[in-house]
Amino acid sequence: MANWVNRLLRWASGERAESAGPQMADAGDGDAAGAAASDVAPVLGPGVPEAQAGELAEIADLEVEFFQWLLGETSVAAPLDPVAEQRILGFVDDVLQSDQMREDLLPRARSVIPELLHSLRDDNQSTRALSARVARDPNLVVEVIHLANSVWYRADKKVIDLMQAISRLGTEGLRRAIARVLLKPIFDAHGDPLLGRATQRLWQHSELKASLCLQQAASVGIDPFGSYLAGLMHNVGWTAAFRAIDRSPGGAPTRFSPAFINALAPRRDRLFATLVRSWELSDSLTTLADEVLTVGFPNAKSPLGQLLQYADRTSCQQLLQPRAKPAAQAPPASADSTGV
Repeated sequence: MANWVNRLLRWASGERAESAGPQMADAGDGDAAGAAASDVAPVLGPGVPEAQAGELAEIADLEVEFFQWLLGETSVAAPLDPVAEQRILGFVDDVLQSDQMREDLLPRARSVIPELLHSLRDDNQSTRALSARVARDPNLVVEVIHLANSVWYRADKKVIDLMQAISRLGTEGLRRAIARVLLKPIFDAHGDPLLGRATQRLWQHSELKASLCLQQAASVGIDPFGSYLAGLMHNVGWTAAFRAIDRSPGGAPTRFSPAFINALAPRRDRLFATLVRSWELSDSLTTLADEVLTVGFPNAKSPLGQLLQYADRTSCQQLLQPRAKPAAQAPPASADSTGV
C-alpha cells in the first residue's frame, strides 16, 4: 500500500481544477467534437513535471476504462453527442446546488440512514443487543450466516445456526453485516436505465473497496469499522451521478466520450461528499467529506482520504483485469481484537 500512497502523494500536490478533467469540446460539428473529445489529456498547470503528468494521464485513463466497465458493452458505432454531454454536466451542477434534487436522487436514504445511525452510532452496543437486532430481520440472518461461512474465516466447520454465526463474527462482524444489508438498497436502480446497467457492478466494487479499506486500516492507524463504512459508502457518488444522468432533460445518450467521463469525475466526488456530510454518519466521514469539498478527492491527504484513494484505485484495477475473480466476497469482520 505504501508505494501506491506515495505515488498518490506525488501527483496529488498538483492543482486539479474544480471542474477537473479535460474541457468538453465546443458544440458544433459532431464529428469534429467527437474527435476532440476522444483525445483526452488531464488539465495540467504550468510547470507540472512529466512524471506527474504521466500519473494524471493514468488516472484519467482508469476513470474512462472503469466507467465503460460499469456500463458493459456499448456500440462504438453510436455517435457521440457533445451537446447532450454539456447539458448533462450542467444538470449535475444544478443537482449539486440543490438539497432537494440531491435528496430525490437517493430516496431510500431517507429511511436507511436513520436506521443505520441507530444501529451503528453506539460503539458500546453489546453482542447481545446486536444479535437481537439481527434476529428480527431475515435478510440480516442470511447475511450473518453467509459472512460467518465466508473464506475470510477459513473455518473447518460450516455454521447453519445464527448463534454459532454470531459467536464466530463477534461485535464488529455484526456491525459490518448490518451496514451491508442496510446500505445495499441505496444502490438499487429504481427503473433508471443507465444506473440499472451499473448497479450490480457498483455493489461488487463497493464490497471489494470496503474490504481493502478494512484490511489496511490498522496499518495506517485508523478505525477499521469507519474505514470499512467509508469504502462501502463511497460509491453513492456514482449512484447519484448515474441517476442524475438518467433523469436529466433528454436522458442519457447512447455513448459517452472520454472527455465527458473525466469531467464527470469531480462532480461525482462532490456528490459523494455532499451526501455523506449531510448524513453525519461518523466524525471521520464528515471530516473526509469536508476535505473532498475543499480540495477534491484526488488531493485529499488525510489518512482516511489516502486509504480510500488506494482502495478505490486498486479495486478498479483488480476488477478490470481480464480474469478478475468475482469481488462480492464478504470482508473479514472479526476485528474485535486484531483490527483486521
